[in-house]
Amino acid sequence: MKMISSLLKKLMTSSSPKPNKTKATVAPLSESSAIAWNHKAPMDYDEKLKKYENRQRKEDEVKEIRKDRRILRRQNGLLEFHNEVLFLQNQRLASEKQNLKMERQAMAEKKNELAKNLRKQKRINEYYKRRLVEIQKLEKFAI
Repeated sequence: MKMISSLLKKLMTSSSPKPNKTKATVAPLSESSAIAWNHKAPMDYDEKLKKYENRQRKEDEVKEIRKDRRILRRQNGLLEFHNEVLFLQNQRLASEKQNLKMERQAMAEKKNELAKNLRKQKRINEYYKRRLVEIQKLEKFAI
């Protein structure tokens, strides 16, 4: 059907000069029946234009979405790299923290050992001081 109407349009336009479309749409019913082209042509044009604009808008939206996705993929890649770096830093800091904790524990043990030895030496010194004082008292009494 469309093919026939398009052929009729071509025949009519080639045989006669182009009529003014605004006049054709306003023409009375008797004149419009003699015209071979579709009276909805301007509407078809508007519909086609709207369809074209919609298609273009959708294509633009798809392009924009693809662009956004590409940007997001790149950002995601950078964030993954940044996460890996942070993970490695976190591991390094955790191992350093563990090492410091072990060093602190070793220092505390060494400090406790030194304090224990110091108390032991003080007890020994006090014992010998008392013994020395007792010996000196005995010597005074013996003289």
